[in-house]
Amino acid sequence: MADTLKSEVVTKLRSQYLDIANREADWARRYGANHQAAINLRNQMAEIQNSILNELQRLAETYKSDFEIAKQREAGVQKELENAVNQSNTANQAQVSLKELESSSQTFRTLYDNFLQRYMESIQQQSFPISEARVISQATRPLQKSDPKPILVLGIAGIGGLIIGFGLAIARDLSDRVFRTGEQVEAEIGATCIALVPKISEGEVHSLPQNEPPSRLSGPRTIIRRGGLIWTASNAPFSQFSEAIRSAKLAIDLSGTPKSSKVVGITSSVPGEGKSTLSASLAQLIAQTGANVLLVDCDLRNTALTDRLVPNAEFGIIDAISRKKSLAEIVWLDSLTNMAFLPGVVGSNLMHPNEVLASDAAKQFFDMLRASYDYVIVDLSPLAPIVDVRATTQLMDSYILAIKWGHTKFETVVRALKSASGIHENMLGVVLTQANAREIEYYEGYGRGYYGEPEARYGMTQ
Repeated sequence: MADTLKSEVVTKLRSQYLDIANREADWARRYGANHQAAINLRNQMAEIQNSILNELQRLAETYKSDFEIAKQREAGVQKELENAVNQSNTANQAQVSLKELESSSQTFRTLYDNFLQRYMESIQQQSFPISEARVISQATRPLQKSDPKPILVLGIAGIGGLIIGFGLAIARDLSDRVFRTGEQVEAEIGATCIALVPKISEGEVHSLPQNEPPSRLSGPRTIIRRGGLIWTASNAPFSQFSEAIRSAKLAIDLSGTPKSSKVVGITSSVPGEGKSTLSASLAQLIAQTGANVLLVDCDLRNTALTDRLVPNAEFGIIDAISRKKSLAEIVWLDSLTNMAFLPGVVGSNLMHPNEVLASDAAKQFFDMLRASYDYVIVDLSPLAPIVDVRATTQLMDSYILAIKWGHTKFETVVRALKSASGIHENMLGVVLTQANAREIEYYEGYGRGYYGEPEARYGMTQ
């Protein structure tokens, strides 16, 4: 009965029945009991009553089925109980036999211990045999050791150590398939190593002089220097880091291109190889020579250069290509070197940046940049993960590939360049970044000693 009262169907039918009954009583009071509407309502009430009876009959059949299932379960449980009782009786009988066996075992163990004790006593009562040994002379300490032989052991150990060390050195050299020298660059990818940029630690960056920007160049779109490695080229123009960047600038000037202005793309095989720092440093050094240079953040998938230079920029290269904003409204200026910077601000709705770079609008825009600036340094995306760089072959005059020293494997760079033949054909050369100045001499055959003391001879700093 409780399940019947809780049945949603019965409850709903009862609710409908009561509602129709109220309506029938109202119609009968207004128009008479024989009115057609009242008769129809009474017919609906009769149908609902039949539905309620049918639902109750269905519930009754369900109860009967549950009752039969419960009876079968009861019979099964009763059978299992009888089996358990039988097994318990058998286990009790086995327990009695086990107790008897344990008692017999304990008795035999006691007898064994008694016989063993008597046997040991009889053995101890027997007299020991008389020894035939005699002491002839006292033992003396040896004058020298007989074993091991030090000369033989040291010789074998030395030869074995040399063989193992030589084998480990060969194995390590064969497994070290990363770029460390210019010869490796030329042998593996057939390109010229333009420069080898030394790695600068955080302590060395903080020790560099921080040049204050002149107030005459301050404005709403002036780059505010916040320190860091990216400003090393202009803050320390006589450092070995800046001298390596000058090698890249010289390679651009000697590239032999007939165009007066040069659009150079900086890319890498994988992320994290220092291409953005290389692009910014190269643009700063070119700007210090008095040339009209523009640095462009064209890494539209990861605008790290924009985040480091102008994190508050609202418009960027996409707005310039689509002509929503003019170039003068977007470009920022460095307060110290007068370097121009075009941010890479990208909206969230840009799904295919490679299509934008391959469009005619992008080509026209870069032709305009080529006519407006002496140098255009473009920070591009990496080659391996995405295809954006391959769409820039009609925009760039040449490319420079940044490779992290002692980190990037040969296979990675070769595979990336093979998938982008247009970049490989127009590549000026390779710049090895973040090189360890202390370890490079072990691979190149020369290091700091080759250059002598740069601070004393040419005024260079670390």
